[in-house]
Amino acid sequence: MSRSRFPGVLVMAVLFLVAVVWWRGCPESSPSPTRGGLGGSPGESHERGGQVVASSRAELRSFNRFVSSDQTTETVSMLMQGRLVRINRATFELEPWLAERWESSEDGRTHTLHLRPGALWSDGRAFTSSDVLFSLRAAYDPSVKSVVATNLMIAGQEITAAAPDAATVVLSYPAPSGPGLRLLDMLPIIPRHKPEAAPSAGTFAKPWGPSPAPSDFVGTGPFILREYQPGQRLVFDRNPRYWRKAPNGDALPYIHSLVLELIPDQN
Repeated sequence: MSRSRFPGVLVMAVLFLVAVVWWRGCPESSPSPTRGGLGGSPGESHERGGQVVASSRAELRSFNRFVSSDQTTETVSMLMQGRLVRINRATFELEPWLAERWESSEDGRTHTLHLRPGALWSDGRAFTSSDVLFSLRAAYDPSVKSVVATNLMIAGQEITAAAPDAATVVLSYPAPSGPGLRLLDMLPIIPRHKPEAAPSAGTFAKPWGPSPAPSDFVGTGPFILREYQPGQRLVFDRNPRYWRKAPNGDALPYIHSLVLELIPDQN
């Protein structure tokens, strides 16, 4: 696969092209009612390697999606972090992601999510229910002033969460909710173990700022940060521990690296 450059194109449009590569098909273990339309034949093969170069007009404000909603921060979050469930942007169906399956009560107020076994953070640590509880706590903590908190409120109240074990999360909604679990597409799941900053300490945003070394950031997404040059570019490598597989069993993503050039003047 050759190096490709897409000058002057909105970054989200470019990332949609990348999505065809590393979002292709849901795992065979996914429940059929929640499969999206990006499936492929188990016999298909794809060329591995290469680099995609995209551009963004805005400088990165933070690596922490909880405190910043700008386009570049959102893009970085999509590349590096995962969600419990995902809304397929092509079909608008709800798909399993870090939660591989779930059961919901008849009144729609209690949801039991079963986390994907074997999912790892990019540093090799196991992904568990404690990370989910930590992420929700960070979203709701008033000292964080999270920009995602409003989207996770139901009738003005918070969702409560419990973890019966390391692989299970039980969410209790304070009232019936039309979107149901679709709300969780707005919640990036971040590691409890790194960066180590408790939301209640009032320093939650600092370790996620644009100055720490790339190795300080871990995620469950398809890419990991290799290099950040403020005002110039972000360089991502494929996450070798990414949990998703293609229908033929190939490890995803197929591309080896992605460069996001920071170019305010698109001309």
